[in-house]
Amino acid sequence: MTESIQDISTTKYVKNKLQRALHTFINHESFGGVLLFLCIILAMVIANSKYHHIYFDFLELKFGGFIGQNFVGISILHFINDILMSLFFLMLGLEMKREILYGELAGFKKVSFSILGAIGGILIPILIYIYFNKGTESVNGFGVAMSTDTAFALGVLLFFGKRIPQILKIFLVTLAIFDDLGAILIIAFLYTNDISMFWIYTAAFITCILIYLNYRDTKYISSYILLGILLWIAVYNSGVHATIAGIVLAFCIPGRSNIRKKYFLNVVNILEEWKSATTLEGKKILYTKEDKQDNIFVAIYKGIIGFFTSNEYKKVDMEETSKQVYMLDVVAKYSRYAQNPLVKMEMFLQPICAYFIVPIFAFFNAGIRVDANMNFHIDGILYGTIIGLVVGKPLGIVIFTFLGEKLNIAIRPEGLSYKHIFAVGVISGIGFTMSMFVANLAYGSEEQIVLAKLSILIASSIAIFFGTIALLFSTKK
Repeated sequence: MTESIQDISTTKYVKNKLQRALHTFINHESFGGVLLFLCIILAMVIANSKYHHIYFDFLELKFGGFIGQNFVGISILHFINDILMSLFFLMLGLEMKREILYGELAGFKKVSFSILGAIGGILIPILIYIYFNKGTESVNGFGVAMSTDTAFALGVLLFFGKRIPQILKIFLVTLAIFDDLGAILIIAFLYTNDISMFWIYTAAFITCILIYLNYRDTKYISSYILLGILLWIAVYNSGVHATIAGIVLAFCIPGRSNIRKKYFLNVVNILEEWKSATTLEGKKILYTKEDKQDNIFVAIYKGIIGFFTSNEYKKVDMEETSKQVYMLDVVAKYSRYAQNPLVKMEMFLQPICAYFIVPIFAFFNAGIRVDANMNFHIDGILYGTIIGLVVGKPLGIVIFTFLGEKLNIAIRPEGLSYKHIFAVGVISGIGFTMSMFVANLAYGSEEQIVLAKLSILIASSIAIFFGTIALLFSTKK
């Protein structure tokens, strides 16, 4: 009976812990979306001011060091897009793995509804983009019309406060996870340079080591970080985009707490012994805060006087103190060993990505200079991107989720109406971060990249406007 009660309590604790992790993610992403919006506005203002040359020159600035007579360096823009964004992809991968193992994506019936919505939100925009760019050099850029910016989308929901039901936020997050996964797969397999098989084999070997560490349930995060750096170098040199290393590393981080019954009972026995020690002859555990009422000068004075004048001055039982310190060390050791590395690393990266990496990426990628010489008629980039994101996203999400439910492939979450789904679909048309990232990879000329980024900004602005209206009509106060 006691054991079953303990199991129930443990299950409830783990569930609450994971719910708090999801809520923390939503809060970070929501506030990060507001910061993201401010960075975009600031970047556009600077890029179209008289100081634009400082902004663009800074992006090309290189830093590094000399190896012999040769300077080896990387530009600011590449550092942000290749190195900092690898941390962002690592956080995305950790988030995906956690949700698949324990969260809202655990189990096919739970996850299939979001999967179908994400597939529809990817395929329909791609088809629309290809329709407008068929037979042109720009057709390869279809990836810009399929991605959802989770931070921006949750930032829009933030302004509605408690008006937005929790199930709507969860649906948006889970939908965006699979949307990001689709974008990651396209980046990995389609937007690559010449492949170096030597570095591919090297990356595969390092991945095997990471998988072995996961199998051995190694808890030292430093081991994964070191191997993750080597993996990034191998992937970077292989021709595949380096950010994929972040996803691979994330799925190799252990996602379970190692709480063995033997270790748990040892800690319980130590605590019981500790508790009984405090009751014998009124002994105190350690030097507590209550003992320290005096300031430092009074304490020193009393210590000196007590040492020289009184035999009644309380002596420190070094043997007892050492025993108590040993108990604390054992408890701390088992506590560290039982921690979940995946959740620990994700909680560490969430605020860094939301408040630093993504806003920095936005600031240095959204600065587009619009002038009279800009060519808006390069193939069908403008129309394909805008219509793909604004119309294709909600259309694909609603159609595929509706068919999935009617064909009994998926179960619609309780409390989620099709008004909510349509509103989420419109909001999903905000395709900033991932779309901008894909634009840098997909096009061959600077003119195409600039036009694609401007199209993404226009489409995202339209999606914010209509998404806000859709949310007003689909939710209640």
